[in-house]
Amino acid sequence: MNHRYLLIVAVVLLATAPAIVVISEALGNEAATPADQLFETARADVAGVAASIEQREQARAEAAYAAEVARLVAEKQKRIRLEQAGRQYGQWGPYLVEAAEMYGQDPDALYQVMMCESKGNPYADNGVNKGLFQFHPGTFAGTPYGDASIFDGPSQIYAAAWMWSQGRKGEWGCA
Repeated sequence: MNHRYLLIVAVVLLATAPAIVVISEALGNEAATPADQLFETARADVAGVAASIEQREQARAEAAYAAEVARLVAEKQKRIRLEQAGRQYGQWGPYLVEAAEMYGQDPDALYQVMMCESKGNPYADNGVNKGLFQFHPGTFAGTPYGDASIFDGPSQIYAAAWMWSQGRKGEWGCA
């Protein structure tokens, strides 16, 4: 049964039950037992509905609190992972770890290829290939990160991780 409907019925019963009792007593009925029972039943129904609504609201509040705690814990864990990545891989560490997680790759492998290709220099340029992962400009432009500068280190890292996730890891001689 719809709780809103039950609540309206209960309120109507609560509002009319005292009037029934007064009318019954005014007519000289000694015992207003049916009206008293009706009033008590309505009061119990309203109390039950109110308790049910309160329990539901409490459950919603607890679920929202649990979700917020989970979000904060995940945020803290990510911050710790990225700080550790910075210590392990240097300035590009947080990007390497984030890109690896995003595209299901190994950050160690990304780091090794990056160091082999450019020694971590985002401006590395051999005359044809450029950046941390020595992308050919046309290849880089064909990635989801191709709108960025080919010398943008984070974009190179994400583009390489994306390409690897597409089965194109073999395009690097250092891989």
